[in-house]
Amino acid sequence: MPEALTDQAPGRPAPPSPPVPPSQPGQPRQSRTGRSAGPGEALRWAAFRALEQLSDWRGNNTQGVFSLSDPQARGPALWLYITTIGELNAVAPMLEWLVAQRPDLRPVLITEHAHYQDAYLARLPGAVVCLSRGHSHDARRLAEQLPPQVLALAEIPCLPSDAPCRFSYAFLRQARRSGAATLLLNGWLYHYAPPARLDQMERRLLERDFLQALDVLCVQDPATAAALAERGAPRDRLHVTGNMKFDAMQRPHWQVSQARSPVLLGALIDGQRPTVVGGCVTELHEQQAVLGAFHQLLAQHPTALLILAPRHPENKERLQALLAQIDARGLRWVRRSAVPDAPLAPEVNCLVLDTVGELRDFYAAASVAHVGVDHNVLEPLGLGKPLTIQDGWNTTYPSYPVYRLLRDQGVLHTCTDKASLLAYWHAAMTGSPAIQDDLHRTEEVLASMRGSVARHQQACAAWVGP
Repeated sequence: MPEALTDQAPGRPAPPSPPVPPSQPGQPRQSRTGRSAGPGEALRWAAFRALEQLSDWRGNNTQGVFSLSDPQARGPALWLYITTIGELNAVAPMLEWLVAQRPDLRPVLITEHAHYQDAYLARLPGAVVCLSRGHSHDARRLAEQLPPQVLALAEIPCLPSDAPCRFSYAFLRQARRSGAATLLLNGWLYHYAPPARLDQMERRLLERDFLQALDVLCVQDPATAAALAERGAPRDRLHVTGNMKFDAMQRPHWQVSQARSPVLLGALIDGQRPTVVGGCVTELHEQQAVLGAFHQLLAQHPTALLILAPRHPENKERLQALLAQIDARGLRWVRRSAVPDAPLAPEVNCLVLDTVGELRDFYAAASVAHVGVDHNVLEPLGLGKPLTIQDGWNTTYPSYPVYRLLRDQGVLHTCTDKASLLAYWHAAMTGSPAIQDDLHRTEEVLASMRGSVARHQQACAAWVGP
C-alpha cells in the first residue's frame, strides 16, 4: 500500500487532496483547467520570464531546439519526461499501465537527447518524441499542438535542475494550465546544484510552485518525502512507494525475437560461448581493468567473447580511445553498427556494442556481466546473471539508490583489480557452487524489494482516468 506522508495509521494511504478532486467512479472527471496556483505564483513566473527573455537576448542555448518526431501530430496527449534509455526501462511497467489506462491519448516523450529518439520509438512505436531543452516557448508550442491530459515525470527531477538534465517549470505550468493531472513517479533527490544562472533563479523563484503543481508525488523513501515536504510539497500528496526499478528488472516473458538484433543475439545464446558482457564501462581505469582481465581469461577460455558497451557511443573521441585500447590488447573486434544482424564470426573475440538501446538484451548472452561504476546493475540481475562491479559510486547518480540497497544487503560482488575480475569470471564460467549461492541469495533480496509499481498505480489511479 502506498504510504502517504500524513498522520494516519501506518500503512494506510491517504487519498490525494488536489485543488480540484477527482470525480467518483462512473462520473465524468471535473476539469482541472485554470486551477489556481499558489499565492504570488503569477508574479514569480513573470519575473522568471523576464530573466529568460534577457537570457535569450544574450544567447540562451535552450532556445531554437524544439522539434517533434511527427511534426503533423495533433490531439490530446500523455506527456512523459524520461531522461534516458535506462530510465525508460526502469519505469516501463508504470508507463505501459498509463498508456493502457488512456488509449485515447498520444504518448509524447519529452527529452533533450536527440540520439535517444530511435530507441524511444522502438520501445513505444506510437509515441511522439519532443526534443527540447526546456524553453518556455517550447512548452507553449507543445501544448498548442498536443495538449496534455496527463503529465508524468519519471524519477527526475523532483526539483528544478536537481539532475544533469532539464525539465523546466514551464512544462509543468503549461500542463497544469491545460488541466492535466501531474504525477511524479519514482522520485529521488540528486542534490545537484543548478548548473547555470538562469537555472539557479528558476529554483530560487519557483521551487515551491514546482512542488505544489504536482498532484501526486511518489517517492522512493521516507527521507526524500520529508525533504520535499520541508521544501513545500503538500504532505497529503506525498506517497512513499519504494523503487519501481526492482519491478522493472523482471522480464519473465522476454524472448530473443523481441531484440533489435535477434539473429546475432540468438546465435550467441544458442552457441553458448563463454561470454563477458561489460555494460557502460566508461572510465579509462575501469576499461583497462576489464580488458586486462579478459585478455588473461582467453588463456583459460580460448573461445571467450567480450561484449563491451561504452557509455555514450555517439562520442566519437571516447569511442576511438576505447578502440585503441582494444587494439593494444590484440583483440579481434567488430563494431555492432558495422555488421549485419547475422551470426558473429567465430574468430571475433570482442563485439563493441556502439548502438543505443541494445545493451539490456545483450545481457541475455552473458555467462557473467560487469556493470561500469554508476550504472544499472538490475539489467543483468533481472536475467539471472552473475555480476561484478568496482568501487567508487557517486551518490548523486540515478543508479546509486539501487546500488546502495544491494550493497548494504551484501549481494554485489566488488572486484578491486583485474586479478579479482578474472577469478570471478572464471568461477562463473566453470559453474562454481559459490556463484550459484550468490545468485540464489541475490534473488531472495530482490524479491523482497518488489511491489512498487502496484503502490504507484494505487496512488495515481484516481488521477489517470478520462
